[in-house]
Amino acid sequence: GLQENSLHIDGRFMCPCATGSKQLSNIQSFIGNDYFCESGCPEQYKVNTPYFSDPLWDGKQCGSLEQECCKAPGLPWFHKVLSSTTTDYIELRVCADQGTNDEDV
Repeated sequence: GLQENSLHIDGRFMCPCATGSKQLSNIQSFIGNDYFCESGCPEQYKVNTPYFSDPLWDGKQCGSLEQECCKAPGLPWFHKVLSSTTTDYIELRVCADQGTNDEDV
């Protein structure tokens, strides 16, 4: 999400799990609830400003709107229990909607 403690415009830039988010309807069905989302920006968003004080996906320092986002079991580890064993490849995606000059993840 863009910010931890405010909706920033109308909520369209928030994590899907955040209070007031407009993103929940945009989650692909195959993802379901199997995602982590957290903002590292504890204050008013500033362009091209890194936020190092709040590491992402650690379940700590979650803002007032992100409390639900930070309740995933096992944080800070990504894990998923599968219903059966598999030899298939496992895919992890990190999503961004900007170039690396703005969202260098």
